[in-house]
Amino acid sequence: MTADILNSTARRFPATDMPVGLMLALVAAGLPRTVLADLGIVAPESSLLYYVLALAPFAAWVVVALVRGTRRPFLDFLVLGALYGLSLLIVHQVLWDVGPSLGHNPPESAVAFAAGFDPAWRELALRVYTSGIAMMIGLGSGAAVGVVAWCAQVWRRLRGGRSAR
Repeated sequence: MTADILNSTARRFPATDMPVGLMLALVAAGLPRTVLADLGIVAPESSLLYYVLALAPFAAWVVVALVRGTRRPFLDFLVLGALYGLSLLIVHQVLWDVGPSLGHNPPESAVAFAAGFDPAWRELALRVYTSGIAMMIGLGSGAAVGVVAWCAQVWRRLRGGRSAR
């Protein structure tokens, strides 16, 4: 990413100081792992490729958090995390019945949760539960990187470096 992308004065994503393009690029960076895992092309925790696909997007988030000044560092990344969680939710739901996706291999905790429902409602319960997990992953990731961004902002201010934009 160039400095122009990181600090563009282009249209900002709602409720954030991040340009729309940067926000969408950071969300999109996480999609390949989700899609490839749901399709069974790259099995979770199976190879170096899986870990690169899983961790590189978050490394990019951290780089942006450390390099890019903002007035609302925590909120910027919380919104990013919410969008990432929504992307997970959408991919999992769209690919629910394809290959080894969540529809065929739901987490044990989701199965246990759904077991408490009438059989007619079990699939909906599974989908709602896994959607909640996706949103918690997204929001948790965004909050964690938001703390990093906030700490970077405080450090820059204390060092007299770049001011927040």
